[in-house]
Formats: sequence, structure tokens, C-alpha cells
Amino acid sequence: MKIGIFLPNATFDLPGSPEVGGIETFSFTVGEALQRLGHEVVLFGGQPKPGRAHRATTLTLELRPYWETKSIPDLGTRFQRLVQRLHFAWSSRHAWAQQHCDVLLLAKPFDWPVAWWWKRSRPEIKIIMGFHGTDYFIGDRSFYGAIDAAFAVSKTVADLAEAHVGRRPVLIPNPVDVDFFSPGDAGTREKNDDWHLVSSGRLVGWKGFANLIEAVARLRDEHQIKARLSLAGEGPERKNFETKIAELKLTGQVRLCGLLEASALRDLLRSGDLYVLPSIGLEAFSISALEGACVGLPLLLSDQVGLGGFLTEADCVTYPARDVVALVAMLKKLHDRRSEPVWTDRATRHARQREQFAPERVARKILELVSK
Repeated sequence: MKIGIFLPNATFDLPGSPEVGGIETFSFTVGEALQRLGHEVVLFGGQPKPGRAHRATTLTLELRPYWETKSIPDLGTRFQRLVQRLHFAWSSRHAWAQQHCDVLLLAKPFDWPVAWWWKRSRPEIKIIMGFHGTDYFIGDRSFYGAIDAAFAVSKTVADLAEAHVGRRPVLIPNPVDVDFFSPGDAGTREKNDDWHLVSSGRLVGWKGFANLIEAVARLRDEHQIKARLSLAGEGPERKNFETKIAELKLTGQVRLCGLLEASALRDLLRSGDLYVLPSIGLEAFSISALEGACVGLPLLLSDQVGLGGFLTEADCVTYPARDVVALVAMLKKLHDRRSEPVWTDRATRHARQREQFAPERVARKILELVSK
């Protein structure tokens, strides 16, 4: 079976850069898993602009020119993204016709008009929608009839999708490369008395990293716990974070690591004691946090992070988003637990994640939708 993945921004840049997040990582991980299951997979993506590069992959790539949203008249972010996707569909129309895919995977409502048009010309094609967030726009439901089956990556996202389109998608989590993101050799971990917090993601406001930086300062001032924080990723808030770190006298405790390639990110995660994701906006899933769990770290997540719905208290603790007092209190509680064998058993935690989030397992669940 030939499967197409239509996600132009998957190839705009490397993972962790401002325009490339969890959905883009999903497209490569699931696509490569589908290949290993014996299917031919084509990713329709945007040709990277000069100075940028997509991650290495075994997928067949159909890269075509795209418009950056900043070059589109600013009538709202969703208008810009819709125009971007429609333009990309036009740019890739010949490649789409030549590849003649049997199944098409979508990840954004902006692509429903394109799917509707393609379905008119080829009614036999199966179109699967993956809900990874919202991004709805006025009139989008007029095109949802082109969708044959759908899944959502968290219960919250499934609830929102059902309320919007009137049909409930099945629940399928995002995958992670559980062979690559593994605990490694515990004997190689750097010995350090400091409690090491790690986090990763795009440096944008809704990720809540400003709250985490403040919490590290309050943990020091109110509880005399001098934690280290390493934050991997890049984005427009970097300068603001640098200023905040200096103002709170945290230059010796908080490190902004920038955009890391995969091996360096894995090594950073392995060096940590706790992974923290303080999102203040809807985080549909969070592959970044799952990567932390797969290397064996316990997780502290805000209640906006969808991944928490798949995990138990053996691996994850949550707190109310935006509540810095609650974040500090939970950090203090987890600092007290930092030596508990059950809480720090990395191999057992990795095994639990492998059972649920292995790419082939997720890919098979998606294929089940095709056969219905």
C-alpha cells in the first residue's frame, strides 16, 4: 500500500526549531514505522529555505516550494496558515498525481479543502485525519465529509474534535523512537550533587518556560533547594528568558542549550533527574516530554499537557497550569522523592513507555482505521 503524508511544515527545518514541533516529528516517526511494516510512504513537504534543513529520513520526499506565513497578508494567523497550505497543495499537485497514493494522512484542518478536492477526483482514496490540536477555521466543516476516519492524540483533543465536527475520533497516542530514546548506561551519568531538571521545546510563550524559570528561583529562595535547569530548544522568547535568568540571579543554575541534534538531546535528557513541562496553553500531547520518559525520567507536567492522560502516577505528576505556587510545591515534593527506588527506576519506566508508544504499535493502530 502506498501511503502519503501531507504535512508541508514537517520539512521546513529541524525538530525543535520555531516552526517544527510534535506534529512534524510524528510524521517522520510514523512514516518510517509504516515503511518497516512493508508499506511505501511518501512525505509531501516544503522545500527548506536557504540555511535550513530537514532531519534525515528513509521516506520518499516530495519537496515543493512554499510561502512563509510572514509573506502572506496578516488577516489572522489561521488565514495565513490556510493560504500557505492551499498554495502548497497547488505547488505539489503534479507530484501528488504522479505518486497516486492509496491512503492520505492529514494533521491539520487547513488541509480539509485540499482533501475534499482530491476526493472528488479520486473517490477511492482513503483519507485519515490525525487531530493534534485545534486550528479550526470558519467553514472548515463543509469539507470534513472527505475524511474517512480520524484519530486524536489525547482525550482533550478528541473532546474538542467531537464538539467541532460531530464525530468522535479514536484515541491513538503519538509515538517516539523507543530504541533511540532509552536510558543508556547508568554508569556513564555525570555525578553531581545538584538536582538536575531538564526540559525541551520551542521557546514560545505558551510553553510556560518563564514560569519554570521563576519556580527554580523560588525553590532556591523559599526552600533552599538549588536545582539546575537545562532547557533545550530555540525560539522568539530566548532574549526574554535570558533577561529573566539574569534578573533572578540564576545564571549559575539555568542554562539555555539552544537547538540540539538528536544525540545531544538524548544525552542531555539522560543527565537529568526530572523532566518538567510547564505549558500554559493547550499542549495536545508532547512528544518532547515522552522522550524524557523514554530515557527513564519521571515527569512533572502541567494539566494542559495531553500526554499525562496516558500515564499513571508511577511515571507522571501534574499540577494546575499557570500556578507557579503549585509548581514550586510539587517540585519540592518531588525533590523529597528523588531517591525513591520506584521513582528512579529508569529501566522499568522505559519498558512501560515501549509497551504503549513504540512507533510500530502506533502505526498498526492507524492502519486499522484504513481497513474499517
